[in-house]
Parts: sequence; structure tokens; C-alpha cells
Amino acid sequence: MMKKILMFLVLIMGAHPLLAQDKMVNGTVTDANDGMPLPGVNVLVQGSTTGTQTDFDGNYSIEAAEGNVLVFSYIGMKTLSITIGESNVVNTSLQEDASELDEVVVTALGIKRQKKSLTYATQGVDTESIDEARPQQDLVNSLQGKVAGLSIQTSGNGVSGSSKVVLRGNRSIAGSSQALYVVDGVPLGGDISNLSPDDIASINVLKGANAAALYGARANNGAILITTKTGLSDVTTIDFSSTMTADTGNILYDYQNEYGQGSAGIYNGSSTGSWGPRMDGSSIANWSSSPDITGNLPYEAQPNNINDFMQTGFNIANNVSIRTGNETARTFFGYTNENRKGIVAGNELKRHNVTLKIDNKMFNDKIELSAKANYIRTETDNILDTGEAFTNPWRHAYRLPRNIRTVDAEVFEYVATDGNTLQNYWKPGDNGGANPYWTINRNLNENINDRVIGYASLKYNFLDNLSLMVRTAVDHSTTFREDRDYTDSYVVADNGDYETTNTIGIEWNSDFLLSYTKEINEDFNFNINLGGNSRMAEGKWVRTDNQGLNAPNIFAISNALTLASTQDYNKEKVNSLYTFGQIGYKDALFLDLTYRSDWSSTLPFENNRFDYYSAGLSSIISDLITLPEVVSYLKLRGSYAEVGNDTNPYAISRTANTVAGGFVSLSSSQPNSDLKPERTQSLEFGVDARFFNNRLGVDFTYYKSNSIDQLFPVSVDPAFGFSTRFVNGGDIQNKGIEAIVTGTPVQSKDFSWNVSVNFSKNDSEVLRLANNLESLVLDPGNSFFRQFELNVGDPWGNMYSRGFVRDDQNRVIVNDDGTPSVTDGKSVLIGNYNPDWLGGISNSFRFKNFSMSFLIDIRQGGVIGSLTNAILASDGALDITTIGRDGSLVFGDNVFSDLEVVKADGSANDIQTDAETFWASIGGRNAPVGEAFVEDASNVRMREITLGYSLPSSLIDRTPFRNIKLTLVGRNLFFFSNNASVDPEVIVNPDLTSADGYESFSPPTTRSLGLNLKFGF
Repeated sequence: MMKKILMFLVLIMGAHPLLAQDKMVNGTVTDANDGMPLPGVNVLVQGSTTGTQTDFDGNYSIEAAEGNVLVFSYIGMKTLSITIGESNVVNTSLQEDASELDEVVVTALGIKRQKKSLTYATQGVDTESIDEARPQQDLVNSLQGKVAGLSIQTSGNGVSGSSKVVLRGNRSIAGSSQALYVVDGVPLGGDISNLSPDDIASINVLKGANAAALYGARANNGAILITTKTGLSDVTTIDFSSTMTADTGNILYDYQNEYGQGSAGIYNGSSTGSWGPRMDGSSIANWSSSPDITGNLPYEAQPNNINDFMQTGFNIANNVSIRTGNETARTFFGYTNENRKGIVAGNELKRHNVTLKIDNKMFNDKIELSAKANYIRTETDNILDTGEAFTNPWRHAYRLPRNIRTVDAEVFEYVATDGNTLQNYWKPGDNGGANPYWTINRNLNENINDRVIGYASLKYNFLDNLSLMVRTAVDHSTTFREDRDYTDSYVVADNGDYETTNTIGIEWNSDFLLSYTKEINEDFNFNINLGGNSRMAEGKWVRTDNQGLNAPNIFAISNALTLASTQDYNKEKVNSLYTFGQIGYKDALFLDLTYRSDWSSTLPFENNRFDYYSAGLSSIISDLITLPEVVSYLKLRGSYAEVGNDTNPYAISRTANTVAGGFVSLSSSQPNSDLKPERTQSLEFGVDARFFNNRLGVDFTYYKSNSIDQLFPVSVDPAFGFSTRFVNGGDIQNKGIEAIVTGTPVQSKDFSWNVSVNFSKNDSEVLRLANNLESLVLDPGNSFFRQFELNVGDPWGNMYSRGFVRDDQNRVIVNDDGTPSVTDGKSVLIGNYNPDWLGGISNSFRFKNFSMSFLIDIRQGGVIGSLTNAILASDGALDITTIGRDGSLVFGDNVFSDLEVVKADGSANDIQTDAETFWASIGGRNAPVGEAFVEDASNVRMREITLGYSLPSSLIDRTPFRNIKLTLVGRNLFFFSNNASVDPEVIVNPDLTSADGYESFSPPTTRSLGLNLKFGF
């Protein structure tokens, strides 16, 4: 990883003379093993601060005097010293250093350690291209397909939106299973969706509770550590980057283009379904009340009326960064401006991201001062609603009848004879229907978010091996949102509406760390650390709702029909003390120990302290014994950790809200004053091996975790005055394997090929719930389609819905009218959404100044249920609904032919029915048969591709430029295979525990293609 970071640095740094000497010395540095040039080699004049680095072709140039000694150093190579003679050319090659094969990684609390000393699984991510092939929506999406054991699902909010990020499976029943984000050693209160990729220096993923034990309760799901760029010593660089990508949507639903509006084969211009007669181009009555649409309309197929709803989206990002400094002070400044336009008209984002980072050393390096301020302002127009919301534009676009012309639908409003502006829709006043163009033009919202992330730290080095660090950090966010719904927005706002929402969130972390290291003798060394943290999280929320407008379409609080306002407040505080240390033997055997205590304000006073710990052992076998020559490196590791967790604020007290009229409404949830902290116990073993002079590497991990004593609500008898009660319980087990294989099949002076393959498989099981509780429904009643249910002995992720009634031979029973017999409730297991395994294949190539990389992302197994398909089938919009419209549909024969269907007497089904009756019986919104609309979620996609060209130094040496690179970039370009008619990774709400495996009017899968230009001075 460090080699790749150094390669990146050299691309933007070039070679700079630092201090004037007697003559200019230049040369080329190569790898002694294969003669390949080494970019990023540090070249230093011994005894001075004069230094530089080799460029992309291994070339360097430095001012020095005859007799000076040049020191060449590079991670993984032996340091080499050469005395300058009369010649101005000093070429050299560096030998591999077996003792330096491991890269340095950032671990818990921002501490840098050699990866070989770690006792747990961590994986670094190449950050060289994330500012080129910029991820859609969220920075974390750049990790898709690159990290073993990491699952990322995206939202359907358009150009903005967060992602659901889970490492090693879901585990929390009522809380979050998502990973913690840590930037520059400081945990964030929010996510990283609005951070700039241009500021990122490194990303490391700590995968389990073992790795993240020191970050406390929120890190029991693992942590994603991000280190941002810093200034440079004795050199100033100015770099520019510009990226422009075009986004296009790909609708995967299989529509029919034979039948138009109506029912029972008869045309009806006010129908929302496509069960009318076959479209033949004849003239039909005008459905519109708009004076702009006159005369009869042609009754003909409109195969592109849904595609017409999309536009080409654009993402333009420009960045400038300045890195400068000297031996005592380093400064980084970065500014990124980003403009996005989504594939839905009006969905736009503008973002300004400014970062200033300063690192100072004073008093002979006794004091180190660091400070950072990152200000982010994001203005988003028309964040798309998702799922079954009536203001979700895709809900209405997907349901366009097959004969509705785009040119007519685009006339979304008209002025009625009474002077009011009304919606132009083929079924005025419909409950659940709307003209999609009305939705994107007359159901509007504006969102302004200001976020400040910053820290200030002071480190005092008492001795070379004794230091104290104190730091305080803040993540502060304010959001103002306006929602404007115009009059005649059916059901949503018949009389129009105006809403405002003000949100303030702050997380404040203050911590200290006292560190001591000691080398006892040549064989033994140790370090010990004592630290503490105080975290305060506070949130405020105020909302006003006009609940209708007195005067149409005047959006002001003073124009409220019935003004309602609500507000909320929450606060949580956690104080912590911790200690950790490591003992090393011969730099080959390492023992890690950690211990932490937390005191949480959300738990009862008697139980508000919880302790947890971890222990790990790693051994570099190849440094202890002689192995066959083919084995370059072999490491074994194992660790155990126990991590505690608290709950949400106010779970131990009964809360109350004031309501209109001066009344008080008590919470329906019964508090539990005896709550105990929940715990996650994690065990992990791993092996890291490299072969053939490090040309082939294998990193394998086995893990098992159990999350016990979880805090979640259960239903109680309402006769006691409560509907739910918080309890301790649960034992959710996850176990699995992760494998990463890296290789360099080809490596020569002009050409190299590197490949990385990752694989992960996670198996979960619900071992226990609460006393006498064998089953638990999460988010009951929140979905018409399915419910997410935990049952003891079953894996996490089972979904239940209505299904077909079967006999004792598992044959489906048909009703007398030819429609399926269906269960009354959501009692049928329709599948588990978790994949059988995840994988990624990454390839990178370099030929002289050309570079190319591509990433294939694989998901195998799991299912996804589609409410969209259920509704579109009931509407007669899908191609499958063309079968049997003449009354010849036979269930189990020409539809669902994979099922064995029988009549009540057990004989094979031969009852004919018509398609409209059949699909109405199992589809629709309110009571769909989920079994009929669940699909295999397996897919293989081209996740990312880049093709770049760097101008050779021979062309730019005489110009002001240090480097120039042009790159063709693409993301999510196409599926190699996709078994579903939707994109399985897009879910309704990433914040919901039960969001996985369910699709409801999600946007089309979006591909991006564009260019990135970088140049520096």
C-alpha cells in the first residue's frame, strides 16, 4: 500500500531541488530484481535537509557537491548510500529488504504501525484513482468490490444520499450494524458522504471488533479509517484536478408495448392500468383537460415514454490543492467545487469543500501542534423521495400507461375555468397516482447543509520514547430544508402544503493519550499507552407544517391553513478510559492487549459502566525459521475481543410530548430501568503468506462474532398501557471467511500487471432472542410487501410475505376461478437477502506512460423482493402480462411453469382465466403475494474502469508543469450478468435495519463515463 501511495505522491510532486549546491546531479533508480524504474524513491543529501523524490520513470535531479553522500531510501528496499564523484550522473538500483516488506498502516486512534505487527485483519484501499473515477453519491461507494467482507448498498435519493455499509454481516437488532467512520484519528458523528475524494491520502478498513476495540461501542461493527493529506517539507506543490462525467440510467423492467389504457380489453382514458385493447394506431378520445392538448389522440405504443422521463446527468468537480512547508511546519490547503445534475430533471447538487490542515513542530521537536478545519456547504435541490412515497417521481414514471405520449405527459398542469392551476392527469384525484412531471415540478424541496469538521491537538515529547497527546475535535452540522407541495397534489397535499425543518447535530470528542515505548534489549521491546475520551452527542430538530395553504401556492408560514409545529431534542454523553500495549520479540512475535471502560448516560446508573478488552498474537514465521525459498513471507495471527455497547438516549425513562390544546402524550414504550449493556464477542484467526519474491500473496481470515444482551423493544399486552417494552436479549452469531489474493503476473521495465482478488462468505444465525421469545418481527406493518423476521435457529435476513397455499406434497393449489390460493398473512418464507458470497477482481496495468485499471464486482446469492414488479404486473405494464389476455392463462402452465399447480381434488390445473384477473389477485400495492415477485439478487458488474496517460518528463521538463495526466473514467458501466429486473444494491432507506432485500420504486441503475485531467506545478 505504501508503494502505491508513494507512486501517487510522486505523480503530483515531481523532482524539486531544495537548496543550491555546486552542481546538478541526476540519474535513474531501478529495482535490482527486474530493472523496473522505481517512482517515489527518497533521495537525500546526507547531513542536510536537501532532498527530492524520483519521478514516474525513476528519474531524479538534485543539487549537491562532489564528496556529498546521497542516501536512497524506499519502503521495502534496503537503504543505499553513494558518494558523489566527478560525474554528474548517478544511476543506481535498490535491493529488496526482507525485514521491510510490510507497509505501514494507520490503526486505532490514528497510530501508525507496521502491518506485520497487527494481530487482526485490516485492509488498505488504493486511493490513487478515487479522485479520478469519483464515486456516485457517497465517498464510501469508492470501496465497493475492493474490500473483502464489506457490503455497500446505496439509496435512491438521486445525486445525494447515504449508503448502508456493513462489515461481516448484520448483528444489531434495534441499533446499527454499520461501520464507524474515523478521519485523522477522530470518530465522526455522521458519515463521509460529503467529504472530498481529493483530500484523501489513505483508507484502511478495520474489519472486526478485534481491530476497533479502542474506539468504543460504535466500533463493534468495524471502522473505516481515513487519513487526509498533509503539507510537505521543503517543497511547495500546487495541483489542479478536473473531472466531468455523464450519467445515464438503465431501466431493467421488461415492459410490454402491445396493450394500452383500459380494463377487460376496453379502452378507458382515465385508467392507470394498461389492460385495454391492443394498440393499433387508431384515434381515441382525449384524456386531458388541458387546453394545450386538443383533439383525439393516437392509440399507439410509446416504448420510450419512461426512458424519456430521464435526462443525461452530469457531475463536474474541480479541485485545487496546495502543499507546502519546511522541517518545522507543514500546511495543506484544498478546495473542491462540485456540481451534479441527476437523471431526473431538477435533482441537483452544489458543494463547496474547503480544508486547511497545519502541522507544526517546535522547541527541537518537543512540541507538535496540529490543527485542521474542514468546511463543507452542500445545497441540494429536490432530493428524491424513495419507496412507496407518493412524492417519489419514479413511482409515477414507472406506471405510465403504455400509450401515454411524452409530449402530452409533459403538459403537467393547466389553468381551470375558475382560475386555479390544476394537475393534468388521466385520472384526476387518484389515490396513489400522479403525473410524474407534476411530481418533479410541483413537489419541490430545497436542502442546505453546513458542516464543520475540525480538530486541534498538542503532543509533548517528554523523551524520545515518552509523549503525551491531548486533542479536541468537533463534527457540527446544521441543515435547513423547505418542502413546497403545490395545490392539487393528490392525497399528498390537495390544498398544497409548506414545511420547514431545521436540524442541528454536534458531536464533540476530547481525548488524551500517554505513550511510552522501550527497547529492553536486542530481542525485546514494548510499548504501553494510557488514554481517555469524552464524547458528547447532541441533536435538535424543529419542524413546521402548514397542513394546507389558505391562498393557493403561496409558500409562507403565515399562509398556513392549520399550522402545526413539532420539535425534538436528544443528548448523550460517554466517558471512557483505556489502556493498550504491545510486546515484541525479535521484531517477529507480537502480543497486543487492550482494555477499556465506558460510562454511558443512556444506561441506568447502576449499570452505566461496561468494560471490554482484546488480546491478540501475531508471529512472522519467516523471520523465526528458515522456509523454502519459494516462501518470501509467512505470518500467523489470532485475536479475541469483547466490545460493549449502550442504547439510544432516554430508553430508560418514559418520554412525553406536548400536543395541540396543551395536552401531554406519553410514549407507548415502557422503559426498563434494569437494562444492561450489550456485548459483542469476536474471535479471529488469519494467515498472510507471500511467494515467489512477493509476486504472489495470500491473506486468509476466519472469524466468529456473537452479539449478546442486545437492547430492543418487544410487544406487550396493551392492557398495561404500553405497546412495547425494552429488554435485554439476543445472541446473533456471524462467522465466515475472507480471502485476498494479490499477484504480479508480469513485471518488466516497460510493462507491469497487478491483480487482486477478494472473496468473503458470511453465515449468520439467530441463537437466542429474549426469554420465552422465539420470533421477532422488525418494523412490523411498515411494508405492504414483506416483513423482516428473526427466528431462533434461522439465519439473519429471512423475509416473509404472502405466498401460495400448498398441499402436503408442496403443490400449489388453484382456486375455482383459476387464480392461486393465497395465504392470509405474511407467513411464507420467500428467501434470505444475504448473499452466499461476495467477491471482487481488480486489475491494473502500466505500459510506459499508459495506465489502465478495472474492477469487477460480484455478488452471488440472496434474493430481493420487488414491490415495483408487483404493482406493474397488476397494472398490466410488464411483458409477462400479455400472456392469456384472451382468457387462456393457465397458472402453472403458460405462467409460473416452474410450479406444480393442482386443483382442490389434486388433479393438474387446467382452469383458464384471463391475465388481468390473475395478476390482480397476486399483485398490486396493498396485499401482493411476495413469493411471486422475489428474484435472485446475484449479479456481476463492471464497477470501475480507468484508462490514463501521463505525459513523459521529457515533454514537460522545459514547461512550468510538474506533471500532466489525462484519464478516461467510468463507474458501474454494465452488468456481465444480473438475474433480477432491478439493481439489487439500491434500497429504500439505508438507515433501516430491515431495508435489505427489498425494492420499491427505486431509480434505474446509473452508469457514469467521463474524463479527468490532472496537472501540477
